[in-house]
Amino acid sequence: MSPALFSSLQVGTKVARNRLFVPPMCQYTLENRDGVANYETAQHYGALARGGWGAIIVEATAVAPAGRITPWDLGLWNERQAQALEPIVADIKAHGALAGIQLSHAGRKAATYRWNQGSGTIPADQGGWQPLAPSELALADHTRPQALSESEIEQIIAAFAKAAKVASEIGFDIIQIHGAHGYLLHEFRSALSNQRSDAWGGSQGARNRMSEKTVQAVHKALEGTDSVLSLRLSATDWLEGGLKLSDTVALTRQLPQVDWFDISSGGLAPAPIPVGPGYQVGFAQAVKSALAGTAGNGSAGSGSYVSGSASDGATNATGAASSAPVVSAVGLITNPASAEQILVTNQADIVEVGRPALANPRLPLSWAKELGVKLDYMPPQYARGF
Repeated sequence: MSPALFSSLQVGTKVARNRLFVPPMCQYTLENRDGVANYETAQHYGALARGGWGAIIVEATAVAPAGRITPWDLGLWNERQAQALEPIVADIKAHGALAGIQLSHAGRKAATYRWNQGSGTIPADQGGWQPLAPSELALADHTRPQALSESEIEQIIAAFAKAAKVASEIGFDIIQIHGAHGYLLHEFRSALSNQRSDAWGGSQGARNRMSEKTVQAVHKALEGTDSVLSLRLSATDWLEGGLKLSDTVALTRQLPQVDWFDISSGGLAPAPIPVGPGYQVGFAQAVKSALAGTAGNGSAGSGSYVSGSASDGATNATGAASSAPVVSAVGLITNPASAEQILVTNQADIVEVGRPALANPRLPLSWAKELGVKLDYMPPQYARGF
C-alpha cells in the first residue's frame, strides 16, 4: 500500500495531489511598505512551487492597511496588489500544487516590528499606526488599541469579503481566513482580549460572532466560484480564563460553510506552551473526531471523507453539496514517519510543514524518496538530486 502522505485528497471542490501542505508563513520582505508582492515574494513562492507540495498557502495578507502585522506585509485591498499576486498564483498552479492565500487582520498586534528587529508597536513617526481591537486591552509592549465600533466591525467583515472575491478572481484555489495566533478574529473569540458587552461580546456565543459573520460574508462573496473556504483557528490560548479546546470544537460545528479547518494554537499572549514534536496534533484530532459525528461527515480510509447530501447544509462556494470539512495538523512535524502516522491513525487529513519547508522548499520530493514513493510529478531535472 502506498503511503497516505502521498495520496490525493478532496478539499471542497478541489483535489490536492498529496497531503503535504505549506502553511502561511509571514516573510516581511516588502521594503516599499505598500502591500505589493515583489521579486522576493515571487522567488520565495516560486521555489516552493517546484517542490511537489499538495498546496501552498501564501502568507498572512492584510485586507486593510491597518490590518497588517508589520509595514512589510502583503495586502489585498487595491488593484496593484492583486496584479502583483496574479503571476505568483499562476506559477504555483502551473507546477501542480493548489494555490491558497490567508486573509488577515492583525487587530491589536498590528504595526509591529519584524520578528528579528524588535518587539512592540512601531511609533507613528517611524511608519506605525493605531492598532484596532475588540477592547482597549494592550499586550505588554504594545500600544493600547482602539476599540472598534460596530460600524467599523462591519467594515472589516466587508473588507474580508471583498479581498476573498478578488483572490478568487485572480486564481487562488483556497481562501483561508486567519482566525488564530492572537490576531483580530482570535481576539474577538477570547475573553482575555474581548470585554465587550454588546452583540460582539459578553458570552462565548457573542464572542464567536465575528468569526461566524466573517465566514458567512466570505462564503457569500465566493458564490459562483469553485474556490475552497478555509479557516485557521487557535484551538486554545494555553491560559487560564482563555479559549479552551471545547470552545473551538463547538465553533467548528457551527460553520458548515468551511471546507478545511486549519488547527493551530496560542498566540494571544505569552503562555506556558509545552512545545515539542507534534504538540498540536491532538487539537486537530479532537476537531476531526467532532466533525465526523455531524450529519454528512464520515471518514473513509486513512483520513479521506465521503460526501454528504445537500440536506446536510455543508455546501461549497457554488452552493452544491460538498464533502465534509477536512482538518489539518501543524506544529513541529519534522519527519515523514511522524507525518504518515498522523494520517494513518486518522488524527488529521492534512499535514502542514512550516519551518522545514523554509529550509528545504522541495521537502516532499525528499520525503517521497525516504518512503520509497516514485512521484510522477518529480521534475526530471531534479530527479538526479534525489
